[in-house]
Amino acid sequence: MRLFQGWSTVSRRITMKCSLELRSDTFSMPTRGMRNAMAQAEVGDDVFREDPTINSLEHRVAELLGKQASLFVPSGTMGNGLCIRSLTSPGQRVLCGSKSHVYNFEGDQFALNCGLQMHRLDEKPSGMIPFEEIKAALEIPENIHRAPVSVLALENTHNFQGGTIPPQNEVVEACSFAHSKGVRTYLDGARLWHTHAATGISLKELAQPFDMVSLCFSKALGAPVGSIVAGPSDLVNTARWFRKRMGGGMRQAGILGAACHYALDHNLPELKITHEYALKLADAFRSTGRFRINRVDTNIVILETQQGKAADLVLKLAEMNIAVLAIDSSSVRFVTHLSLDPDCVDEAAKTIEREF
Repeated sequence: MRLFQGWSTVSRRITMKCSLELRSDTFSMPTRGMRNAMAQAEVGDDVFREDPTINSLEHRVAELLGKQASLFVPSGTMGNGLCIRSLTSPGQRVLCGSKSHVYNFEGDQFALNCGLQMHRLDEKPSGMIPFEEIKAALEIPENIHRAPVSVLALENTHNFQGGTIPPQNEVVEACSFAHSKGVRTYLDGARLWHTHAATGISLKELAQPFDMVSLCFSKALGAPVGSIVAGPSDLVNTARWFRKRMGGGMRQAGILGAACHYALDHNLPELKITHEYALKLADAFRSTGRFRINRVDTNIVILETQQGKAADLVLKLAEMNIAVLAIDSSSVRFVTHLSLDPDCVDEAAKTIEREF
């Protein structure tokens, strides 16, 4: 049995008959049905706004989110960048979580591409920034020594808190206060589909407090490429200009748009199974008594192990043919997705209980 590429071969025998790829849901693969939809896609030139499949996708998602318009973009990082750039001017500040994706995992694009300062605030275990912290940051009197705050950026689900769902009432309270202070709001909703699946709250209600929002198709929904941003027509048109300037305009993108349509039709209704996978694996790790797990709301689990032992845990799981990701020296993340074989998930849970 082949170990996952990138790890050294280990002498210990592999203890699972199948492989389980849990480093990210970006490893999910397009199904045969999705590939067929892509092959049959009606296409045009999207830079000229003449790709019918992309046009229909943008209209569909805008309707789902209750926004005036939306824009298909190549990646989640570009989606975050376009939205925050459209909501700001250089020399301003963005309030964001200290563990947020926009702060930690996007190559400092907001300093480089936007001339912005990211102002970090610590999140609660839910992934929500405490209201008191937001209030304090926004009530500081104007001072020429400090860049003004222009955007409050939140994340749902929260990746590095473990796929957690911020309480919607707290989100509404924070965004309402921000708006009362003249500050716009942005949601990194890369995995917002999971919040909808887990809670039953409509995507429209989840997106309502925000001026702009982005969602990803290549994580939860298993499409090969693409994210989408949404908001008022004028802001989305601004984002379209920035997309062009950043090289994000695509031509016959309907091939990708067809995959996204297929994912909305067929994969979105099935997302709760990935939450069941995550719970099953988390319970297996908990049963060993050797790991601390914050909570499991959706499809991401963060395992806390001993300081300096995360890399060892990654290697031990690799020996079992289970691929996970060390996110710091004491924490390991695993992410479930629709490409997993349920029998392999069952086998992995039993193997974890036995080997640890």
